Amino acid sequence: MDAENKKPGIFYGWVVVFACFLATLTLGETFWCFGVFFKPLEAEFPWSRAVTSSAYTCFLIGHAISLIVGGRLGDRISPRPILVATAVISGTAIALCSQVDSVNELRLFLFIAGLGAGPMWSVSTSTVMRWFSGHKRASVALALTTTGVGVGAIIFAPLINHFIDTYGWRDAFLYVGIIMGVIVLAAALLVRRAPQDCPAPPPPTGTDPASPARARSGPPTRAMIAAFLTVTLIITVAIFSFQAVNVHLMPHATDVGISDTSAAIAVGLMGAFSIPGRLISGFISDAVGWRRTLAMAVFGMALSIPWLLFLNAVWMLYAFVLIYGVSHGVRVPAQIGILGQTFGLSSLGQLVGISTAIGQLVGATAPYVMGFIYDQTGSYSTGFYILMGILASTGILAFMLKGQPRPAPKPADH
Repeated sequence: MDAENKKPGIFYGWVVVFACFLATLTLGETFWCFGVFFKPLEAEFPWSRAVTSSAYTCFLIGHAISLIVGGRLGDRISPRPILVATAVISGTAIALCSQVDSVNELRLFLFIAGLGAGPMWSVSTSTVMRWFSGHKRASVALALTTTGVGVGAIIFAPLINHFIDTYGWRDAFLYVGIIMGVIVLAAALLVRRAPQDCPAPPPPTGTDPASPARARSGPPTRAMIAAFLTVTLIITVAIFSFQAVNVHLMPHATDVGISDTSAAIAVGLMGAFSIPGRLISGFISDAVGWRRTLAMAVFGMALSIPWLLFLNAVWMLYAFVLIYGVSHGVRVPAQIGILGQTFGLSSLGQLVGISTAIGQLVGATAPYVMGFIYDQTGSYSTGFYILMGILASTGILAFMLKGQPRPAPKPADH
């Protein structure tokens, strides 16, 4: 390994983990916190919940597009210029949301913000997995990187609520746009591309989520295509559920009499509880494999939804975010791990980008669908029943995935 990439006593990959953690931290603001803006926007403008949700849908469409482009670029060039572009585009667009006077302006700026935000996920996760190929702490490194989203939710949900209460929703958009840009620029200064001569042996105990032995130069087999489509379907259903719950949790909670402050805290706690889920995901996979880990996570999400159907107290709201948050957290590294384990590292960023982008494109409809159901029925109940059904079905599908053989133990070299 190049001397510049390894300082005495520290493997530079851990610095890269920290940088990528910072990048994913800002996703906690963009993905988890639109619901905090929901009612202030609804109070300011004569928009229905479906129309208000459509602005976030535009963000998700832009994000899906850039996931693929960013993942492909991340497989070929250094992550640094990609993150710099991300900081400028996303930070500026979110700040410009402070100037909107129509729903189409909000849709446009959030779409642009989404175009900038995609690489924060696909580039960050694939970069860390390359740095830790064959490392005995590969699962831990991936888990730490993905916890950034949860930590971001803890920080940004109450922070945005404070900004809105103190300065109004327009200034809140401006402030979080600036904060987002600064954080991602800091991440770009620290991140480096994995050294080309870094060896990539199989993981020591099956903990490395990306087995280089499975990187293939030839055309994909029918079984590989089927496996990719199945994993993508699981990811898609999980993202659809997440986007529906994420945007409408706060409006639903306040509808049943829970205060804005408690509801905003719950949104942050959902991200907070995802952190231990992400961290234990690697340890669970060591014991039962990525396939079963993914299946258990999806089932956990399904089992949490009934709490929303009977929600009438703050403690029930917090019980929901505990179960859902932990299950969601376990799922995120598992879906990346099973892709890397099955298909290897050579095009991992692109595969993460494609599968997540498909999920985001379908998930982009979730806020609108839930808003439409509410507008038509005056309740979210039908939507919650639908979420329970598709999540439970997807959990069964995850259990039916063919397991991957574990590679023979081999000492890590870092």
